[in-house]
Amino acid sequence: MIKILSSPKEETQATSASALAGLFHCRKDLRETHIAVKTLWSVMKLIDVQSDRILMEASCCLAAIFLSVKQNKEVAAVGRDALAPLVSLASSTVLEVAEQATRALANLFLDHELSALVSFEEIMFPITRVLKEGTLDGRIHGAAAIARLLQCRPINQAISDTINRSGAVLALAGLLEAADGDASATSEVLDALVLLSRSKVSSGHTKAPWTALAENPHTILPLVSCVADAVPALQDKAIEVLSRLCLDQHDVVGGLVSEIPGCISSAARRVIGSNLLKVKVGGCALLVCAAKEHCQKQIEILSDSSLYIQLIHSLVGMINTANLPSENGDGESIADIKISRHSKENSSDTEMVPHTAVISGNMIPLWLLAVFARHDDKTRAEILEAGAVQMLTEKISQNAFLYVGEEDNTAWVCALLLALLFQEREVNRSNSASHSIPVLSNLLRSDEPAYRYFAAQALASLVSNGSRGTLLAVANSGAATGLISLLGCANVDIADLLELSEEFMLVPNPDETTLERLFRVDDIRVGSTSRKSIPLLVDLLKPIPERPGAPFLALGLLTQLAVDCVPNMLLMAEVGILEALTKYLSLSPQDATEEATTELLGILFSCAEIRQHESALGTVNQLVAVLRLGGRNSRYSAAKALESLFCADHVRNSESARQAIQPLVEVLSTGMEREQHAAISALVRLLCDNPSRALAVADVEMNAVDVLCRILSSDCSAELKGDAAELCGVLFANTRIRSTMAAARCVEPLVGLLVSEANPAQLSVVRALDKLLDDEQLAELVAAHGAVVPLVGLLFGKNFMLHEAVARALVKIGKDRPACKLEMVKAGVIESILDILHDAPDFLCTALAEMLRILTNNASIAKGPSAAKVVQPLFSLLSKADTGPEGQYSTLQVLVNILEHPECRADYNLTPRQTIEPVITLLNSSPPAVQQLAAELLSHLLLEEHLQKDTVAEQSIPALIQILSSGLPNLQQRAIKALANLALAWPNTIAKEGGVFELSKVLLQSDPPLPHVVWESAAAVLSSILQYSTEFFLEVPVAVLVQLLRSGTESTVVGALNALLVLESDDSTSAEAMAESGAVEALLDLLRSHQCEEAAARLIEALLNNIRIREAKAAKNAIAPLSMYLLDPQTQSQQGRLLAALALGDLFQNEGLARSTDAVAACRALVNLLEDQPTEEMKVVAICALQNLVMYSRANKRAVAESGGVQVLLDLISSSNPDTSVQAAMFVKLLFNNHTIQEYATSETVRVITASIEKDIWASGSANEEYLKALNALLSNFPRLRVTEPATICIPHLVTSLKTGSEATQEAALDSLYLLRQAWTACPAEVFKAQSVAASEAIPLLQYLIQSGPPRFQEKAELLLQCLPGTLTVTIKRGNNLRQSVGNASAFCKLTLGNNPARLTKIVSTGESPEWDEAFAWAFDSPPKGQKLHISCKNNSKFGKKSFGKVTIQIDRVVMLGSVAGEYTLLPESKSGPNRNLEIEFQWSNK
Repeated sequence: MIKILSSPKEETQATSASALAGLFHCRKDLRETHIAVKTLWSVMKLIDVQSDRILMEASCCLAAIFLSVKQNKEVAAVGRDALAPLVSLASSTVLEVAEQATRALANLFLDHELSALVSFEEIMFPITRVLKEGTLDGRIHGAAAIARLLQCRPINQAISDTINRSGAVLALAGLLEAADGDASATSEVLDALVLLSRSKVSSGHTKAPWTALAENPHTILPLVSCVADAVPALQDKAIEVLSRLCLDQHDVVGGLVSEIPGCISSAARRVIGSNLLKVKVGGCALLVCAAKEHCQKQIEILSDSSLYIQLIHSLVGMINTANLPSENGDGESIADIKISRHSKENSSDTEMVPHTAVISGNMIPLWLLAVFARHDDKTRAEILEAGAVQMLTEKISQNAFLYVGEEDNTAWVCALLLALLFQEREVNRSNSASHSIPVLSNLLRSDEPAYRYFAAQALASLVSNGSRGTLLAVANSGAATGLISLLGCANVDIADLLELSEEFMLVPNPDETTLERLFRVDDIRVGSTSRKSIPLLVDLLKPIPERPGAPFLALGLLTQLAVDCVPNMLLMAEVGILEALTKYLSLSPQDATEEATTELLGILFSCAEIRQHESALGTVNQLVAVLRLGGRNSRYSAAKALESLFCADHVRNSESARQAIQPLVEVLSTGMEREQHAAISALVRLLCDNPSRALAVADVEMNAVDVLCRILSSDCSAELKGDAAELCGVLFANTRIRSTMAAARCVEPLVGLLVSEANPAQLSVVRALDKLLDDEQLAELVAAHGAVVPLVGLLFGKNFMLHEAVARALVKIGKDRPACKLEMVKAGVIESILDILHDAPDFLCTALAEMLRILTNNASIAKGPSAAKVVQPLFSLLSKADTGPEGQYSTLQVLVNILEHPECRADYNLTPRQTIEPVITLLNSSPPAVQQLAAELLSHLLLEEHLQKDTVAEQSIPALIQILSSGLPNLQQRAIKALANLALAWPNTIAKEGGVFELSKVLLQSDPPLPHVVWESAAAVLSSILQYSTEFFLEVPVAVLVQLLRSGTESTVVGALNALLVLESDDSTSAEAMAESGAVEALLDLLRSHQCEEAAARLIEALLNNIRIREAKAAKNAIAPLSMYLLDPQTQSQQGRLLAALALGDLFQNEGLARSTDAVAACRALVNLLEDQPTEEMKVVAICALQNLVMYSRANKRAVAESGGVQVLLDLISSSNPDTSVQAAMFVKLLFNNHTIQEYATSETVRVITASIEKDIWASGSANEEYLKALNALLSNFPRLRVTEPATICIPHLVTSLKTGSEATQEAALDSLYLLRQAWTACPAEVFKAQSVAASEAIPLLQYLIQSGPPRFQEKAELLLQCLPGTLTVTIKRGNNLRQSVGNASAFCKLTLGNNPARLTKIVSTGESPEWDEAFAWAFDSPPKGQKLHISCKNNSKFGKKSFGKVTIQIDRVVMLGSVAGEYTLLPESKSGPNRNLEIEFQWSNK
């Protein structure tokens, strides 16, 4: 076949070349052998012929051989010679020839060295012709030729110009479209387009070749289809080409990528699977373009194909890859991949395009992540999980301050992505988010606006969605300073940034947003961040040309920092904000800024210290100027600022403040509703504490009250009416304004407003009416307009402030108007109160309780069924810890008003814990007024027996005792009442808690004195304690006990008396203290009133028994009352009479008292007592008292006698009671111890005493000495009684007494006998005889007394013996020594006494000692005086002497001795032997 190439026949040559072409095309092994070179040489000879067919087939054969040009160097060497002819053939007019020549060239260009030898301009046009007009295969080879030409040379301006002029790009695009998926065609075209797409945009007017695609959007579709359907290698190429189109045709590219099925998925797979950075970034670029309009669709497609998550992770992985240089290993740059965010038609060539308008290179994956993060919440979480936040943070920190050009300009996109990610709270909670904060804060200090702006965006997202800790971290990072530096930038300067924020749905002003969010946190607002920010913000108030919006934003942030933060306000004032704001207002800023300025001033002036600032007053004039000249909103804010500023006294009282009144009223009259609100508020603040200044409002040209009345009557909003009503309330505080007709005209509309349902003006209306109600006439007018029922109707729901105002108003209406009270009750006011009361706050409970107090002051209401419902709720109210003193007071008063009625108390069955426990709490800690009512309520409650005895009631005692010690009279009185009800059940507890001491103090207080009833209650309590146990007697002061004696309650008096008696018995010195305290007078009063007579009399007797008390004046004054008590017929107490008599007896132990004039009356009283048949003890006591009386006073004796006392005494002596009789006898002795009442000394007296003596002797064997002494007194002082028959009769009894009585009795009897003896010498003989004979019975006794009795008895006994008749008896016992010489003597004795016949004994002849034992008696009327007894002894014996001797004996001695015996020697004496004597016994007796 090689040989026949030289055949002369053209057809043969052509056929041979064709056959060889086919052979070499399919036999690579042949192409690489020498045969191919040999064939090449032969075929090259044919390309010079003129036959088009031969030329075409020869070119075709060359094309086949050149397929291995790179492998067969010989072919390449030969091919070098074929370049020129083939280039020439490519320009052939015959399309088929040109097409085959192009094919051969395309294969030849596989050797880059050969392709570089060809003139690009020379060959480009022919190839382009083939691309445009040739067959598909020719066009494919044309595309391949172009690609291979471009591979070996840079695409400079000349080449670009050539390509542009040739239209090669569009031809390539056409081929791609015509290839319809043919892989080879597509590959070749894409190779060419890829190379073209890498060309740079040249300077001058030459465009980059690939721009032709952008200029012809229809050419983009085949490329997109390749991405969707081609193999990965072709997809990569298509992606690379398309990525260059994203700059100018991003909308078209994006639309096609979204529309062509599979394209999005394919692009995503290449991003995920490709190892080429350029492919990855290009794929991202396509997805970015597609996502611009179809993001949600894209996400859905990727999710459905399970590529979305992989894509996310791949994109995140590219963040780190993107940190590498933007050139890949082959030197290919990804910086050429750009996406324009704006369409060409929206761009102007004259405008400077911001670098944020183009997304290029490393930014594109980040941008795609940002797009996904914007549209899908889950994406953000997935990006976080992939570790993107940390990577982004690192990227920002590495590149932020290394910016040198667009290639590294990724920090702002990283910040943008972070801003989007941080919108997810889960992302914000991550540690990586926290770590990003310092980096972002640092980025704020960059010089690049985009960096700072999107750093602010990221921080805005963080603070908007982060936790409190996140906000604190941002604040601590120092970000605020950088954020403040962004404030107020002109929109035109950051227009593109604002557009980006809108595109990604971010806040347009992240700086303001972040700061605003930060400053919401209290710790930040009051921390160092705010302190550092405030001076910077204040500086922004100064006009800055490049930041025109800064003052307004600074005002907003300063406003936020100032609200409710006094330290910040003070710092602002310190750095000059007041001066700055004042100056700013003077510049007449725009309305919005003016409004913000005045609003901030209002906030600042809410701080009292700032209101006192030296610059505060200077702002008033500016604010007034705003009121006059400012816009409506500004006037509103100025009025609000003035409202705050007027809280300062020096401002409110300044002339500037006065200047504000008229413009405020003008605003009120002419302004819009909002301004009227503010004006009213300012006027309220200005006038509220100075009602007199309200006249200035009333006197201005437009009368404010009339304006307010017009507002109240108009159809304006309820809120404005409420404000108008509030100002009315302030103005009506002035009496002069309240008295005007305008004020009266306001009543009807005000009352009318009450009827409106859910009217917010109701509170202010009620308060205004409340002021009007202070005027009595207006109060009547309000009531007449039917305000009661509407007011009651407002008591529902939860509007507690309204309820309080209503309650106050109703209180004033109901005061002194019973009809209004009844109307309220009828309208259900009590039920409404009960519905509110449970949930009401403290201040409302106070007002409601006060209202109930006014109502229940009416007894009929207090006793009614409605009032009965409030008892239990009110007790519950008392138990609430937050109830204030006023509420407690009113609540207690209501309960007192109700429960003071017994029938009301009977209706309740409340437990002690419900009732008493809350009252006890109030007793312990409340103000005195509350304690007073609590005690009073407790006193009413404790009237119920079951409450008294409960242990809860006992717990109230310590508090009540504490109240007693307060020294407040009213409080003490209520406590006493309560204790009085507890005293019977818990006396011991009262005492143990110190009640004795406190009650004693109260009872003794005199300034002011306790009311009698209260005093009685206190006395009763103390009395109960005393009656409970005697152990408390000593604790009560004597003076108190004495005071208790004056109580009108018997039990109290009894208790005091018992205590005093015990005290007196235990300590005698206490009696004096009792007397000094007036006990005597008090006791006498008790006796006069016949109260506790016995105890009182007992105590007074005990007191008067004290010698010192008897010396006091009170003792003297007691005589008459005691006497009257004894004489009083109403005196029924026998014991009392006894003790009174005993007291008188005690008194009259004092001589001075006994001699007093009142003693006479006492005598009569005592005698009267004896006449009333008293008890024996009483008789004795009365007699003793009388004895004391008559002992020192003759007048008293006379009084006793004249009052019948003598006879009474005689009767008493005759009584059966020995003691009484004896005492009476003693009294008789005293009565008759002188001659004062001698006329009353009768024999009857003697007889009675004698009878008593006799009775006593019969009863006891001896007589009481007192009888004898009484008898002695009578006989001694009245001798005439000695000779009376009773005197004679008494003698035997005297003798008996002398015999059996005691020594004293003997003495008295002896005295009586002696007295009787004195009368014998002058009395009649018969009397003498009778008495002496009777008295002689006493001879033995007298003799005994002389011998053995006391010496004082001897004289009287001897004298008495000498007067008594008796018998001398001589007994001759025996003789001794009567011897005679012869025989026994017959002896006898002869006795001779005076003139009496001799007496002889019998003769006894018994020896020398005869025993006669014979007695001889001689009777004498009186004892023998001086007489002697002669006895002679004789012998009658015939033998011996006739007389033994004789003896003479003086017998006087025997009278005294009674009996004398002895041996008497006979005389003469014997001269030898013993003397003879007689044993003789002498006896003197009455026998």
